[in-house]
Amino acid sequence: MAILAKANQMALGGRDIIHLEVGQPDFPVAEAIRAAGIEAIRAGQTGYSDANGLPALRAQISEHYRCVYGLDIQERRIILTAGASGALALVVALLTDPGDGWLLTDPGYPSNRRFVEAFSGIAQPCAVGPKERFQFSAKTVANAWQTNTVSLLLASPGNPTGTSLSSSALKAVAKVVEEKNGFLVSDEIYQGLEYGPTKRISALSVTNDAFVVNSFSKYFGMTGWRLGWVVAPDGAEAPLIRLAQNLTICPSVPAQYAALSAFDPSVLEQLDAQRDILAERRKLMLSCITETGLQVPVSPDGAFYLYAKLPEHFGSADDYCRDLLEQEGVAITPGTDFGDHDAQHYVRISYAQPRAVLQQALERMVRFRP
Repeated sequence: MAILAKANQMALGGRDIIHLEVGQPDFPVAEAIRAAGIEAIRAGQTGYSDANGLPALRAQISEHYRCVYGLDIQERRIILTAGASGALALVVALLTDPGDGWLLTDPGYPSNRRFVEAFSGIAQPCAVGPKERFQFSAKTVANAWQTNTVSLLLASPGNPTGTSLSSSALKAVAKVVEEKNGFLVSDEIYQGLEYGPTKRISALSVTNDAFVVNSFSKYFGMTGWRLGWVVAPDGAEAPLIRLAQNLTICPSVPAQYAALSAFDPSVLEQLDAQRDILAERRKLMLSCITETGLQVPVSPDGAFYLYAKLPEHFGSADDYCRDLLEQEGVAITPGTDFGDHDAQHYVRISYAQPRAVLQQALERMVRFRP
């Protein structure tokens, strides 16, 4: 956010800034989704919904799990939320007593630590690197589990690294969590944005006891609509709904009506075409990034990020990102935003920008001398 604020300030001063720091798809929201949202407002569908959301949309999400994953997820287990952040807040509130520990990957999405701390839990960052593809393994989880650990939060594909867990690795991690009598929470907001042979693999495919968080922000591209969902294990939906009733009342109702159109076949075809464009951008970035002096130790198989390592002589990631922005007008994010483990040697680069913009950014980064 500091990088973004400075970049915006420089742009106001007339500088040409290329934004590769923000995790937001650059595609416009599908016309059918926008039209459905407008129609909902015109029709006066702007009052409260049930705390767990519109039954019709929960039914659509249930069908989505059947079609994409081959899973029978009853709609009563699906709770619509104010974005994936709202879903994570509900789940952390439900599962955390003061002093309870949560295993999180380091690096990982920074706000996850804040959710845990907000409900008097203790974030327990677990260092993962290229050897582990920046993901949990069964061995890592078993070694990191502490006496006060109650939950594990994983993300596949993950932010900032774009890497995913295989089905076998996910199953092994879930088994360790079960043996520890803990809770498994799976952040799956980047699913749908996988590349190459990687397929969508939900934690629900390996265990029925996981809490799964998803969102309309990434694959569906509805970032500002603030709509997500959580799939709860049997028996956990009722307390989650009670928390939602007290904390948020309900998600945005116009956004829910708009999201009903997100599952139209024509919209899904458009979204898959956008994923294919992202795949081409990923290919471009991976083929050219070494010319900038950076290295990508693990090729991402999802999301829209590169987690790139700086050569030793480049100094710290914070300095690199600051100087790159000031000298060349390219905004990227230092690894220190995502944790502590080797963070000063990494940067995150978002490729959610048109190909021509990415090529220009690469040219500037090649020219850059820290």
